[in-house]
Amino acid sequence: MSKIKWISAPLGIKGDLEAWKSFMEQNYPNPIVGNIHLITYDNGDRVGYLFKGIHPASGDKWWERVKEEVIETYFDAWLESAVMGNEDSVLEGMTQALEPEVRSGMESLYDEGFDDEVLADFAHQMSKR
Repeated sequence: MSKIKWISAPLGIKGDLEAWKSFMEQNYPNPIVGNIHLITYDNGDRVGYLFKGIHPASGDKWWERVKEEVIETYFDAWLESAVMGNEDSVLEGMTQALEPEVRSGMESLYDEGFDDEVLADFAHQMSKR
């Protein structure tokens, strides 16, 4: 339903830095600048590490700890409102429109300027799968 953006999430210096560097080298030996490598812990927490390149001062691989931030788009708010009946829309009650795969396709159509009747038809057809 919502989009994710990654924001900086520094922890400061904690734990065994050399063990962490070794872990990153073992798991991500050839990272690409700009890629985020996601680690999911046993408790379900997720953290990402953005590879920034080679640090100019140390010569080591340069990683930035990042976290997910959920952002709601205008489309998300409008679609939820339309499905809930708060808009004058044929999408009222079409909860299948809120499913991520359907919603994503609908957002693309919405961005191209299609009206809610086309979006409703798309959601209906996708729900038949």
